Amino acid sequence: MRQAILFVANLKTSSAVQGAEPMPGRVEAKCGGTEMVLLRGYGHVYDPNAGPGDCAEACLLSDDQFTDVMSTFPGRLREGCEAEIRSQLERVREVMVQAEQQRAQQASRAQSHQALGHVIQHVGRFLSCAAQLEFDWVAEHAPTEAAGALAVFYLFPGRLRALAESARRKARQGDDAPLRRLADAADHLADQLMRLDEASEDKICPQLLQNDDYDVRDLADAISIAQRLELASQTALAISKKRGGPLRQLTRLQVVIWLADLVERHGGTFTHNPYERLRYDGSPQTLAGQFVLKFLRTCSPSITPQTVSSMMAAAIRYRNRAGRSEMRSF
Repeated sequence: MRQAILFVANLKTSSAVQGAEPMPGRVEAKCGGTEMVLLRGYGHVYDPNAGPGDCAEACLLSDDQFTDVMSTFPGRLREGCEAEIRSQLERVREVMVQAEQQRAQQASRAQSHQALGHVIQHVGRFLSCAAQLEFDWVAEHAPTEAAGALAVFYLFPGRLRALAESARRKARQGDDAPLRRLADAADHLADQLMRLDEASEDKICPQLLQNDDYDVRDLADAISIAQRLELASQTALAISKKRGGPLRQLTRLQVVIWLADLVERHGGTFTHNPYERLRYDGSPQTLAGQFVLKFLRTCSPSITPQTVSSMMAAAIRYRNRAGRSEMRSF
C-alpha cells in the first residue's frame, strides 16, 4: 500500500509467473498501457563492501563477477554477444536485488500472525472499555469526503487519538477511571495500527466491508469501525494460518525463468540434476544449475544451493506446462 513508484514504464511483456514482474526492458515513460516498476540505482557499480540497502549494491556486475558467472554458461558464446548477455544479466539482477531488499524488510508469516493477534487484542480491549460507559464524544472536525476501507489504517488512528484526548480531559474533571481506561485503549489501538506492517494490512483490507463509511463522527462510529476491524482481523488471521508455509518467492522463480530463456536463446540447454552420480546432493550439478547458482549469489549471497535446486525444478515444471512459445522474455 505504501509503495513509492518512481517510474511509470512501458515494459516488454512476458507470460511468466502470475504475480511476478515482467522481464525488465528499456524504460520509456508513456501514457496508456503502462506498467509500474521501481528502478533505484541502475548504473551504479557493485561494491561488495557496501552495507545493506546501499545504492552501490544496485545493479551492475563487476568484471570478476561476470567472468565467474559466465564460466559455467551452458550456451554458445558467439563473437560480440558477451556485451548483450552482460546487459541482460544486469537488468535481471536489478529486479532480483530490489526484490531481495524488499523481502528482507517484510514481516515473516509468523510476525504477521503476531501483529494480527495484537490488533485483535487491542480492538477487543477498546470495545470492552467503550461498552462500559456512556461518553458523549463528537469528532471536532466533520468528514469532508467519503472514507473507504483503507481509512482504517491512515485516518482511524488519528480519530482514536482525538477520542483519547477528549476522554482524558473529561476524566480529569471527575477522576473517572473508566474514561481513562477508554483513553488508554484508544491510544494503544492507534499505536498498533500505525506500526502495523504492510503484509498484515494486505491481509486485513480484503476482509473489511468495502464501502465508503469509514470516517468517525462520534463514539458510535468508532465502535462500529472497531467491530469491523476486529472481525476482519480475526478472518485474516484464520485464513493466513490455514495457508501456512513460507511466503511465496515469485520473483526468484521469475528470475530463473529469465535465465533459462537466456540460455536457450544462445543455443544452450537448460537442464537440472540434483544428484551427484547416484547420490542425492540437493545442489545443482549441471552447467545450467551452476550458472543459475553463481548468478543468484551475486544478488543474494546467502542463497543456498538447495534453494536454487528447488527453484530450478519449479521453473522447469512451469515452462513445460506453459510451452516454449509463451516463454520468450527477451
